[in-house]
This record gives sequence, C-alpha cells and structure tokens, in this order.
Amino acid sequence: MFIKHFVRFNTREALPDEDVIEFFDVVQSIVPTKLIVGISKETEDKVSVDVLIYQDSDADGELFLHEIILDEDIDADEGDEIAQVLLDEFPDHQFTFEASIEV
Repeated sequence: MFIKHFVRFNTREALPDEDVIEFFDVVQSIVPTKLIVGISKETEDKVSVDVLIYQDSDADGELFLHEIILDEDIDADEGDEIAQVLLDEFPDHQFTFEASIEV
C-alpha cells in the first residue's frame, strides 16, 4: 500500500526562491525527506524535486501550497517543532502549516 507523508507551507503570495529553500532546509533539519524525481516538460530531462508548489484559489483569493514529501510519518512533537521554526523564520509571512498523519 502506498502512503504519502507530507508537510505543507501554504501562503497567499508567491514565495521568493530563497524562502522556498529555507522552508525545505527547516523541514529536512528536523525530519527525513524523500527524494522525488520529475521530468522537465521542456527538455524531457529527469530532475530532482525537493518542494512541489501548487497554485489554487478559494473564496479569499489565490493560494500557494509548498509541499515536501517525507520518508515517514511525523509525530506531533516534530510537527510542532517545524511550525515553531517556521514562525521564527517567517515572521512577515501569513501562512498555514499542515502535515499528513497516519491513523
């Protein structure tokens, strides 16, 4: 059975590349991440993917979902630690943080 473990950093504005990299660095410093391989649409080359970025919208406007796939499920303490570091690192960004859990 395939189970996808992930964390997401969701914002209303597009993040600069440096902030996306910082998000990845925070997460991988606390929990192991999974290596993801994608294929470039333009060149058809295989590329490694550390952060997936989805764009969506809701009644309040645009959403940018920054997702990292994890090797394993995280526990509540690890999730709380990641959330606190993100709050410290991104005081000027309004965001939500979410993580998958296995029950």
